[in-house]
Amino acid sequence: MKIGIIGLPSSGKTTLFNALTRGKAATGGFGASRSANIGVAHVPDARVDRLTGIFNPKKTIYAEVIYVDLPGNISGDLFEGEALNQLQQVDAILLVARAFEDESVPHMDGSVDYRRDIEKVAFDILFADIALLERRIERLTDGQKKMKVGDREQAIKNVETLKGLQADLENGTAFRERELDDAESKAVSGTFTISGLPLLVALNIGEDDIGDTEALEQELAGILTGKSTGGAAICGSLEAELAGMSTEEEAEMRAGLDAGESGLSRMIKLSYEVLGLNSFLTVGKDEVRAWTISAGTLAPRAAGTVHSDIERGFIRAETVNFDDFIECGSMAEARNRGLYRQEGREYVVQDGDIVNFLFSV
Repeated sequence: MKIGIIGLPSSGKTTLFNALTRGKAATGGFGASRSANIGVAHVPDARVDRLTGIFNPKKTIYAEVIYVDLPGNISGDLFEGEALNQLQQVDAILLVARAFEDESVPHMDGSVDYRRDIEKVAFDILFADIALLERRIERLTDGQKKMKVGDREQAIKNVETLKGLQADLENGTAFRERELDDAESKAVSGTFTISGLPLLVALNIGEDDIGDTEALEQELAGILTGKSTGGAAICGSLEAELAGMSTEEEAEMRAGLDAGESGLSRMIKLSYEVLGLNSFLTVGKDEVRAWTISAGTLAPRAAGTVHSDIERGFIRAETVNFDDFIECGSMAEARNRGLYRQEGREYVVQDGDIVNFLFSV
């Protein structure tokens, strides 16, 4: 999973990036960087920790999230050049919206208003998609003279369809909000749309507002009412500070501040929920590992995340759910209770399944 972090200047997006990835990217400069910061975060998973204690493997491998802190500039123009190139490679957008007050870091608009900022960036995304479709229309229109009759007729239909999609964007309907019909899918084929990406929002709050997290998230939920959206309130500066501590120091500090679970854990839970993702597990003496898949993935496709040869030669999956395994205490007992099952090609792998794939190539 790869997530692109965006935000207006002085929103604290790079601070949050550092908190999520335990990185040390330079902050400040009001988002003037022209290159992206890229970091990897391990997905916290208590199931992996528990299985590691049971199997004592040579290696423990957590699922990973790649975070890309996209470049921005003082104008707040987020969707051109390198930023646009990076967005074409991510699975979702994480918008950092400023909700903290700090006189030493002035807001570009002179005041802090996260509702206004979210609305502004959402509008910028729609406007960027309108421009992307306009380029597509221009290419189709300019190329019609060189087309065969049948292709020209199709191009004319595509142009009309694209203009209709532009009108919907102008009316505030993001691509993530709609199901494209066949004509629309054909018209936008090969065209990247930013508003088609799931949208996560991190409300970057100050330490004084941590006690109001729940109320702020309820307000945020009232704003993010569309499909494939979700938000959480996080104190980026505190999370970045805590990320630099040892596990014991961080736990003690969180307890003292009543800061709850880590920002990384909360953002990853939100990401999995909005993107519709699950994790399955593989275990053994060599390795305990978590693998990320889309909810509803069939066993052969899940096997392909481990290795393409396993998907190609898939025979069956031996599986037991994590909770059942822990209750049984061993694979042998899980078999005795009928909870360690043999599943075929139509089996939908569930979150928390411990799976052993049998294959032949």
